[in-house]
Amino acid sequence: MTLVVVTGAGGFVGGHLVRAVRARYPRARVRGVDLHYPRYGRSEADEFLLADLRERDRCAAAVGGADIVFALAANMGGIGWTHAAPAEILHDNLLISVNTLDACRRQGVRTVVYTSSACVYPESLQRTPGSAPLRETPVFPAEPDMQYGWEKLTTEILCETYRKTYGMDIKVARLHAIYGPMGSYSGLRAKSLSMLCGKVAAVPGDSGEIEVWGDGTQTRSYCYVDDCVTGLLRLAESAVDQPVNIGSEERVSIGELVAMIARVAGKEITPRYRPDKPVGPLGRVSDNALCRELLGWQPRTTLDEGLRRTYRWIENQVVMPRVGERVAL
Repeated sequence: MTLVVVTGAGGFVGGHLVRAVRARYPRARVRGVDLHYPRYGRSEADEFLLADLRERDRCAAAVGGADIVFALAANMGGIGWTHAAPAEILHDNLLISVNTLDACRRQGVRTVVYTSSACVYPESLQRTPGSAPLRETPVFPAEPDMQYGWEKLTTEILCETYRKTYGMDIKVARLHAIYGPMGSYSGLRAKSLSMLCGKVAAVPGDSGEIEVWGDGTQTRSYCYVDDCVTGLLRLAESAVDQPVNIGSEERVSIGELVAMIARVAGKEITPRYRPDKPVGPLGRVSDNALCRELLGWQPRTTLDEGLRRTYRWIENQVVMPRVGERVAL
């Protein structure tokens, strides 16, 4: 029986991936690994190992016996977190990534899928809201997005080196702004779309004001989590040996996104823009041409559809909290 390990299984994408792995490989055994259990709902893993992957020996136990390892574990969050804890992020994620890859090498894991990030792309390619979609090739000269991006790019180099030196089958997926139910929607670790949904849901009545970082002109492309995990599974099953984007090509400005959320919520929302706050790149959109060519994959969920699902879930969490539990779809 195949053993599939998902590190970071207590997190947002990891939790969804565990569920998708169970559905795609019904005869496989799934081991989830994380520092904590999922915050929303129960894990669907056959076994769940609480482990600190910053510790080398814990990594060996985490991936032992695995045929496939999806390496998602990371100290991460939204732009608020990347600005608040750059040293912690760089330190923790370097340890997690190096330990995990080397444990996979020592344990003879057949296939490793490492989740990198669009943060590896040079800042010089993302300086205007209309910046061209990001293709996989131009990452050097290196100019990643903060310490989180530097760690991701460093680990990509490690993946390539281990692949060439040890003959390992290592895939690299560059994720672009993944969103959906079961993700953080408040605090520094929340990502922009979910954070904005949480703020709108918290507005009492039918109208109100919310704080929005930046001036609203910065653009992004958001990929729904179900599409993301489908892309990761296709990548794992492929012969692809180069980094590929897993993202959406549907560009939206933050100002437009606020208006979309307001329409879904049925509220009149006035954004109070804060250009003094961190905003990150002014334009970041995925180019999926390579993924379509190599994997036959592209997102199937429109932003409008995914946003409706995500907002309703967040609205349940904000408006109708229950004592001792969370509402989950």
